[in-house]
Amino acid sequence: MTMNQLIRRAATAYPAILEYWDEQHAYAVDNPGGGDGLAEFIAWEIYETFDPDADDDTQIMTAVGAMQRAIDCLKDVSQALRRFPVEQRLAA
Repeated sequence: MTMNQLIRRAATAYPAILEYWDEQHAYAVDNPGGGDGLAEFIAWEIYETFDPDADDDTQIMTAVGAMQRAIDCLKDVSQALRRFPVEQRLAA
């Protein structure tokens, strides 16, 4: 599997990823005019964790693992923000 194949597959779920991808060079790119930080994060995370020497299943599971860790972090932040008003009232 190539990096481009993996990115194209991810982009079937979130097309904005392609705004942060240079397919010709198979490289994640900054796009100051893009405005979608999540798409940029996904493109870079897949790029940075890709191992061209790994088999397809390993490449896919590595990308899935990176996305799952991001999901877990986002959930933690969401929960902390959700608790903030209650914790603020309790501290007052």
